[in-house]
Order: sequence, then structure tokens, then C-alpha cells
Amino acid sequence: MSDRDYRAPGMLVRRVLNPLVGALAQRGITPGDTAVLAVRGRRSGTIRTVPLTPVLLDGTRHLISPRGETDWVLNLRAAGGSAELRGRGGAEPVSATELDAAAAVPVLRAYLRGLGRAAGMLFDDVGPASTDAELAVAARRHPVFALHRPPEL
Repeated sequence: MSDRDYRAPGMLVRRVLNPLVGALAQRGITPGDTAVLAVRGRRSGTIRTVPLTPVLLDGTRHLISPRGETDWVLNLRAAGGSAELRGRGGAEPVSATELDAAAAVPVLRAYLRGLGRAAGMLFDDVGPASTDAELAVAARRHPVFALHRPPEL
């Protein structure tokens, strides 16, 4: 049993929706800015992929984990933030930096506003009208990462 803060997706999401959205995103035919995050697995070393929707705020793209300490979050941390974002523009190497709770508040707010009423399907603790204090508490359960271009080698 794990003590991480994680809410597992249902079988429909895990077996049907994520693979379908991921396949479509890699071909650039999904709505919005859905992309596929590809990151090396922390145990296997195999590249793992998951469809996500980056949030653009103040010129920086961000990834939010509504389900908490998911495998992609743990893998991204173990990989030192090194990953690849695959989507309409092809494959792009990225470097992810995890934000602290205070820095995550405006990103979470933008994400929740973008989701509108659908926010309730992913977040059971906050919504578009939540206060900054409520979002700061939620940010500890919903990791937020800023994406940047990796430094040139």
C-alpha cells in the first residue's frame, strides 16, 4: 500500500480514453493543446507516455496533475525534469521544474477556469471559485510543473 496522495483513474479512462487521446495527440488531431508527455520510467528505464493538456500562463507552459502523485509525476521527478512533449509540432525536448504551492496558485486557477464545470470531475477539493488559500493547500496534492527548453549541451 502506498502513502502517496493519488487518485487512480477508472478503467474507462485508463484502458480507452488515455490510449485514444494519446494516439490522437501524437498525430496532432486532438482538440485544444493536448499533448503527450514522454518521460523515462523511474524503475524500468522505458519511455512512458501520458496525454496531458499544458496550461499556458504568462508565456510559460505548465503541467498539472489533477490525480495527485501519479506515475508520470514520480517519473518526471526521478528524471530530473527531463522529458519530451509530443503533439502537433512533433517531439520537443522539455525541462520541467516543479513549482512550490505559492507559485502554483495562479496556474491552478487558470487550469480550473479553463475546465469550467468539468473541474469537478478531476478535482474534488477545489474549483474555479476557490480562494488563493484553498488553492495553495490543494497545490500540495496536485503537483504543478513549469516547462522550459532544456539547456543547450
